[in-house]
Amino acid sequence: MSDTTNRPSPPWPNNARACLSITMDNMAEAADLHRGLHPPDTPLGQHHSTTTQLPRMLHALATRNFKATYFVEGWNNARYPDLIKRVLSDGHEVGFHAWQHEVWKLLDAKTEVANLDHAIDDAERYLDGYRYRGFRPPGGLVTERTLSLMKERGFTYLSPAAERCAVVEGVAMVPFRWAEIDAYFYMENTGILREKKGDGKEVMSPGQMRERLIARIDRLMEEGGYVALLFHPFLTDSEERHKVMEEVLDYVKEKEKQGLWVAKCEEVAEWVLENESSFGSDPGWDYSEWKMK
Repeated sequence: MSDTTNRPSPPWPNNARACLSITMDNMAEAADLHRGLHPPDTPLGQHHSTTTQLPRMLHALATRNFKATYFVEGWNNARYPDLIKRVLSDGHEVGFHAWQHEVWKLLDAKTEVANLDHAIDDAERYLDGYRYRGFRPPGGLVTERTLSLMKERGFTYLSPAAERCAVVEGVAMVPFRWAEIDAYFYMENTGILREKKGDGKEVMSPGQMRERLIARIDRLMEEGGYVALLFHPFLTDSEERHKVMEEVLDYVKEKEKQGLWVAKCEEVAEWVLENESSFGSDPGWDYSEWKMK
């Protein structure tokens, strides 16, 4: 039985009714390079998501005075240091998202350590000594080694696929849920997830995503707890998708005025660690699988 059974909704700072983080994942060519999908004759360092979509998303956040957490592959630290430093200078957090978006739970021990340390070293070197505090593993799950490796390197939290905040082996869990991310709605290869969760294999529309996310935010305000919204710059590639993202952000802003704590993941993790007894040690892992590389 879960140790959070019948546990009351955890208290948030200033008696906030609930907590929400705005997050982003993936930068530029990193994932395509790992998968062998990047055209060899296309120059690196000018990916459309970094020149078009990401600047618009950062502007949307700034005009609403929101600070987000952007989980970025370590490969980008040397390739896009100025862009990442701009994200940081705007007050956002940058988290670790593997080296080139490798499915983390599939890594062997040697590769896992090398992947982690390469990114940490490059962040210090190219981002003026920046140190990661959080890690969102591609694929949503980690190995049996990951938490101890993170603790040894100064990480305070993991953002896995799971149901709720918790503390596991001294590391805060600041999770996301698959049905609350844009990729769940927009990508063909997440059809297996949609099927498992009762939505069928077909890609869903931006309008459907807006309705689902707004309904989820309403439920969050009623029940308490935590939600991480997740937007990918490379998927926010049409006027309709960008507009829907902004409409969701506007709704979050309304709820912020009604007692919703909107916080970066590192801030949530700090609170969870300081109030461990309110959160327990069972995040409710989601073992759904859809990524194999």
